[in-house]
Amino acid sequence: MSRIPVLLAALAFSALAIAANDRTLPTVDVGLIATGEFRYTTSLVIGETELEIVSTRRIGHEADEQGEEILTIETTTRTGMGDTVERLELDAVSLLMKKQRVDQGDSTMSADYTESQVTGLIRAAGQIVPIDLQLETPAYGGEAALEAVLTALPLASGYRTQLRAMEIDVEQLVRRFAVVVEDRETIEVPAGEFDTWRLRLDALDGLGGSQVLWIGVDGPRPLVRAKGFIPEEVGQGSLITELTGWDR
Repeated sequence: MSRIPVLLAALAFSALAIAANDRTLPTVDVGLIATGEFRYTTSLVIGETELEIVSTRRIGHEADEQGEEILTIETTTRTGMGDTVERLELDAVSLLMKKQRVDQGDSTMSADYTESQVTGLIRAAGQIVPIDLQLETPAYGGEAALEAVLTALPLASGYRTQLRAMEIDVEQLVRRFAVVVEDRETIEVPAGEFDTWRLRLDALDGLGGSQVLWIGVDGPRPLVRAKGFIPEEVGQGSLITELTGWDR
């Protein structure tokens, strides 16, 4: 069989990947993000082992050192290994990251973000790992920052988009995800009953990390529930996070 069709298909796929990578980030409305103090419980299930993780998150608006308005996300997570405290500072209009600080016992991570670069240091177990990620195009932050972005999207039945998000750890990279609103669903969690959009966040780079999230329909929108999937290579399982309380 001729290899020409295979080569053409590979070139087409490569072109699509480049187009997706250069895609403008989706429109966000910071006014849709719920603020206040949120309490969550996460159930981590791997095989027959189950672990419960409790976290408190505060989302609000402040002024940074230059007097510019920022959105702050402060999360304290409690496990048997101690508390982890993370503070994120996001631009109050674009939701692009500006600063990040994580403290867990003697380990710390601090990073500064611009649209073209992330710099900082990770200090853990007596080692220092530099953070130096060059960005060809702007990208959102990961985890809590990405969840805030998802609540700020113009969600509606049939809505879909793609976005880029950074993963900053010992490995530092930019990842690509597809966002698809699957349905409108009323769900009940410990914090009460909520009318939500159920959406999928699908990784496009084959590195895992896909999730299903339930986000409030009416603004301000809280993250009500999230379900993640743990890949087989680290022990197949799931992570289910539910909202247990919200002080506005």
